[in-house]
Amino acid sequence: MQDPGATRGPVALVTADAAIGFDADMPLLSGALDECGIAYREVVWDDSSIDWSSFSLVVVRSTWDYVPRIEEFLRWIDQVASVTRLENSAEIMRWNVDKHYLGEAADAGLSVVPTVFVDPGTVHDESIWRPRLENWLTSGDVVVKPCISAGSNDTERHGRVDEASRHLRSLTSVGRSVMVQPYLADVDQLSETGLVFLDGKFSHSFSKGPLLASARDLEAGLYAREQISSRVPSRDELALGNRAIEWLSGRFGRLLYARVDLLPSSDGPKIVELELTEPSLFLQTDPSAPARAAESIRRYLTSSPS
Repeated sequence: MQDPGATRGPVALVTADAAIGFDADMPLLSGALDECGIAYREVVWDDSSIDWSSFSLVVVRSTWDYVPRIEEFLRWIDQVASVTRLENSAEIMRWNVDKHYLGEAADAGLSVVPTVFVDPGTVHDESIWRPRLENWLTSGDVVVKPCISAGSNDTERHGRVDEASRHLRSLTSVGRSVMVQPYLADVDQLSETGLVFLDGKFSHSFSKGPLLASARDLEAGLYAREQISSRVPSRDELALGNRAIEWLSGRFGRLLYARVDLLPSSDGPKIVELELTEPSLFLQTDPSAPARAAESIRRYLTSSPS
């Protein structure tokens, strides 16, 4: 790989063509980079005319159309990582695009929403998933979603075994692995909490209304509209977030950005997602967050990969 210190090219802020104008972080981050005097370009990940080696640092931001083209996206991250510095790293993103990682996080002792995984090759063995599905439905609803997804696409909440099973089978029938989780109803009143970390340090947090409580609209066909507002995390939420980042850093090394999404429950917060690939950072929820994001990028430009 090209030595990042050997080039003085701009930073690439990578998006998707359909996301241009819809990524609320982009103008805030761009403005903060201008303030820092850091040159950058907003570029589309699948633009074949781009010479990725011309950039000092390639920062993945809103590549939200990659799911239907996952193999192409994985080839792209490997290609970019072979010629310049990619953050987060190709290793991190390859691991993070498939939510089977939640099983690994739970095995590491992190508090994770209970999850059962159903793969296309095992869906016919109902003993793997049906008992837990039925058990969870005795006390509430369940959530069925693909293991590789973005923006809550193809994620649905169900209150009946037949409906949940039908959705699960429809996804596995086209080769997609699926995860089933109990719907943690406390989110209806308390909302989801997102913790944003920049260069391994807590930056800010936000609340997200329950997407699955009502019909969803997809913005630009990419993601579900969300009700976002600033939030001060509880001590338990921040402690769990810090434990997650400590575990991730121990496994992968340095993280330019990370988002830990938590759901409330009767026995404390639980991780529902670890967003390390192309998360919205919701920089608008904290006036100082754009500057912190730009400063994190500046530090990466002046340091070697860890």
